[in-house]
Amino acid sequence: MKKSDFDELKAIVHELAVAQQRTEMRVEELAEAQKRTEMRVEELATAMGKLAEAQQRTEMRVEELAEAQKRTEMRVEELATAMGKLAEAQQRTDTRLESFERRFMVQTGALGARWGLSSEEAFRQGMRAILQDVGFTAERFLAMDTTGHVFGRPEQIELDVVVKNGRVLVIELKSSLDKAHVYSFARKVEFYAQHTGRQVSRQLIIAPYVDKRAEEVAAQLGVEICTDIQTLA
Repeated sequence: MKKSDFDELKAIVHELAVAQQRTEMRVEELAEAQKRTEMRVEELATAMGKLAEAQQRTEMRVEELAEAQKRTEMRVEELATAMGKLAEAQQRTDTRLESFERRFMVQTGALGARWGLSSEEAFRQGMRAILQDVGFTAERFLAMDTTGHVFGRPEQIELDVVVKNGRVLVIELKSSLDKAHVYSFARKVEFYAQHTGRQVSRQLIIAPYVDKRAEEVAAQLGVEICTDIQTLA
């Protein structure tokens, strides 16, 4: 072998050794890179696991919020129902207060009418309003008694009449009642029946203040006396 060939072979071997060394270094670098990649993959896997757990917790929280929302809606419905009932109760209270005020005004009006401090007609108007509250709508009966049947002289006769289910209820409203009023009322009812041809089912005097003798006469004549409209049936 020539020296030149040997030198050339030696150079080739050296180059191969250097290339091998570079390859080994590259392999080491790739191994390190692979190791780093695997570590990164592990980190990503851990992060994905944590993210999955966080997602699960979020879904559970969403479910809890959905349940809480449902409970809130149910509570709102309950409160709305309670508010409705409260409004109805308030309305009933207002109605009762209005009724009480009317009764109070009627009673004070009766006192005034009894002692000449207000008019009998004002008292009657208040009583008619309360009659409507308890379900009795009265029609006004006005007619001239030309023969003097009631008072012994021609006089206009005035009564309140309720006709319900074919039954006729004749009513007179007085702030106070004595026996003379009872007698005149009974004659008014007779006049009404003769004048209209209607059969009277009940004859009733409503008065807050009633003389004892008036009660006795009313019992004899079949006249009912009511001192509290709220008990009227």
